[in-house]
Amino acid sequence: MKKINWKILNAAFWTEILLSYFLPFQTTDNSLYQVGFPEPFLSVYATNFGVSPFTSMHLNPLALLFDIIIIHLVISVCINIYHKFFHTPK
Repeated sequence: MKKINWKILNAAFWTEILLSYFLPFQTTDNSLYQVGFPEPFLSVYATNFGVSPFTSMHLNPLALLFDIIIIHLVISVCINIYHKFFHTPK
């Protein structure tokens, strides 16, 4: 089993955060917005004014972890392809 490359994991985490910030929200109905790519990990319920945002949000940490693992695998595969085709040994 290979060791975890923490630089790639950190890049996967920040890529997930940036993707969920820049990609549009998914609207499932008129009052529920979901954030995350490829799997939504944050649900925000549109409520009346005066309601705390923390009571109208739901964070799914397993979906966030799943997203980070998927992005980590994609980055790792891209790095391996780059090294295979474009990296010349010295």
